Amino acid sequence: MAKKGENKTEKRLAASKVIPLHRKAYTWNVKAKPGPHKKRNSVALGFVLRDLIGITKNMKETKRVLTAGRILVDGKIVKDNRLPVGLFDIITIVPEEKTYRVLFSKKGKIIVLEEDKHSGEKICKVVGKKVVSKELIQLATNDGRSFNEKSNKAAVGDSLLVQVPKQKILKVIKLEPGKVALVVDGTHMGEVANIKEITPGTMTRPKLVLLEAGESQFKTVESNIVVVGDSKPLIRVE
Repeated sequence: MAKKGENKTEKRLAASKVIPLHRKAYTWNVKAKPGPHKKRNSVALGFVLRDLIGITKNMKETKRVLTAGRILVDGKIVKDNRLPVGLFDIITIVPEEKTYRVLFSKKGKIIVLEEDKHSGEKICKVVGKKVVSKELIQLATNDGRSFNEKSNKAAVGDSLLVQVPKQKILKVIKLEPGKVALVVDGTHMGEVANIKEITPGTMTRPKLVLLEAGESQFKTVESNIVVVGDSKPLIRVE
């Protein structure tokens, strides 16, 4: 008889390439459950606390810390060690009041860097937009959020500077030449570059973006970048 339900185990050899782990050191990995981030670009919160931040030595200690309500993700208490966390998520440890931001390294691995001060702002990329009523427009973002706005000039591909956990949009960052973008996939993953030119896509061809980083220029598809600021990033991105 076939198994029913979710398989909660995952071998390290099958883990996403963005997770910085020694694949042959141990057999098993902490498997992230389905959630706001895609599996290929996220990591389980338990792995972050134990292996990246290092506040616990094993998963038993990690679960104890989570159960005590000491861990906040984007300002909200989280008690699930398998919650997927991804790009720009803010992890806060209380009562120490230490804050960390999830980023990508230039080697394409997830890293967690401590913030100098408590930050309640993150950038979310708009991946969907639709009219839900005569008065409301719904924006969907890459981290599973949705915003119902009476009017909003944001389009798919633009970014939002969001205050968490209030879920308040502070600024819309348009996808257009002159803006600063972070490459989140592909050969140049982890690089910050200026947008020079945008080639519109078609039904069969994705939108292409010409980027400039230092003295080099390169092209990538629009889905591989996140706009992070006008002349400079609005939050820490590297």
